[in-house]
Amino acid sequence: MLKSILPLIIICSPLASYAEGTIQISVKLTPAGSFVAKSDRLKGDLTRTGAEITSQKMSVSIDSFKTGMSLRDEHFYKHLGYESQPKALLSAIKASGGKGTGSLELNGVKKEIQFAYEEKDSMMVAKFDVNAADFKMPHAKYLGVEVNDIVSIEVRVPAPKK
Repeated sequence: MLKSILPLIIICSPLASYAEGTIQISVKLTPAGSFVAKSDRLKGDLTRTGAEITSQKMSVSIDSFKTGMSLRDEHFYKHLGYESQPKALLSAIKASGGKGTGSLELNGVKKEIQFAYEEKDSMMVAKFDVNAADFKMPHAKYLGVEVNDIVSIEVRVPAPKK
């Protein structure tokens, strides 16, 4: 019986996929400079129902980000609250027509976000800005160089099939 029902369930269910993607955080420094923290360990689920793309949960381990300098990596992890919350979570994602909403949980704080996205080369590329102060992160300064509180985030995941 299950063999006869399974194809029907697959045909009637929305197109879902397990997604593995990348996330990069672009950070500006004052008085000058910048760096990018990258991780290729973003994992979660994506579902397409008609024109809408949704995800219940996507997560990335804070210690999977690399900035190009091991000492800066350590400071970055500490600043993001790795010891108390080792993962950043994106949840309740709903997107359609190039715009989307969801929740970002970081450093023990959950906040609603809005993002823009596009689908290109079978990838969904979402972009949004985050204010570190909204997530109870202290203003970062090291050896006279300050980190701007607003950072730009880009998320790349395979787009669910149409």
